[in-house]
Amino acid sequence: MTSTSMKRATAATCLTALALAGAGCDQLLAAAGQNGSPELAPEAQIGALELRHSPPLEDLGAYYCPQVIDDPFVALGCTVALGPAPPKSSLVFEFGVVLNIHNPNDIPVPALDVLLALTLFNDVDSEALGAICISLCGTDDPTCDGTPRPGACEDNGDGVRSIEDFVNRLPGLIADIASGQAAAELRKGTIAAGGDVSLDLAFILGIDQALTVFEKAAVRFVQGYLDGGDPALDIPVRADGTVYFRLPVLGRIGVDYGPLTATWHVL
Repeated sequence: MTSTSMKRATAATCLTALALAGAGCDQLLAAAGQNGSPELAPEAQIGALELRHSPPLEDLGAYYCPQVIDDPFVALGCTVALGPAPPKSSLVFEFGVVLNIHNPNDIPVPALDVLLALTLFNDVDSEALGAICISLCGTDDPTCDGTPRPGACEDNGDGVRSIEDFVNRLPGLIADIASGQAAAELRKGTIAAGGDVSLDLAFILGIDQALTVFEKAAVRFVQGYLDGGDPALDIPVRADGTVYFRLPVLGRIGVDYGPLTATWHVL
C-alpha cells in the first residue's frame, strides 16, 4: 500500500474513532507511522516461478499433430511418427511459486489472502493471463483448503489492488491450488513479530485452457518431430500479485509482489 493510501486509511479510522470514542487520533497517527511509533506494512517478494510438472513434449506433439497440420496426407502420418494421441486428462501442467514474507512489526500479523496473476507468453497473438485468489488460515483450522473467503482479493473501496484489476484474465487458466504440501503451506497464515515466512505454493493449469494457449506454438514443435528433429517448447512466463494482511490500526492492506519473469522448458 502506498503512503497516501495508508494516510487515507488512517484518516478514515481516525474519524471513526472520534465518532465512537471521542478521542484516539494521536494514537492512530502514531501507529500509522506519522508520529514516531510506526505500524509498518509487511514485505512480500516472489522468490521462484517454476514449472514443476508437465507432460512430455512428445505426448503434446501426438495430441496436437492431427489438429495443427494442414496437409491431410501428412496428418495421416501423425500416429506413425508420434504415436496415438494421449487422453487430455494426462496433459497436466503444474507450476509453483515461492513467496517470502517479512513482518517488521513487534506484534504478529495475519496474512489473509494471496492474489496471483500469471502471464503465459509475451506477445499480442499468444499472450494469456490467468489469476487466482486463495485464502490462508491459522494452524488450528482443519477446513483450510485455499478456498477464498467472502471478500477475499476483492475491491473493498480501500484502494488496494484486487482480482478485478486483471480484467483480461482467462477464466480457469489457473484451475486450482495443487494438493500435496498445500495444507501445511496454507496454515502459515500468521507471521510472528519480526518474523519471516516462506510460502511454497503449487498450482494447476486448467487443461482445456492451457491446451488452447499452447496450440499457437504447437505447429513449430510438431513439425520439428515430423522432420526428425529434437524440438523443445519454451514458454516465457511472468508472475505478480498481492498479499493481503490485517493490521490492528490500518486494517486490511495489500502488499504487491513481483513481477518475476522466467522461461519454462518443456522437453
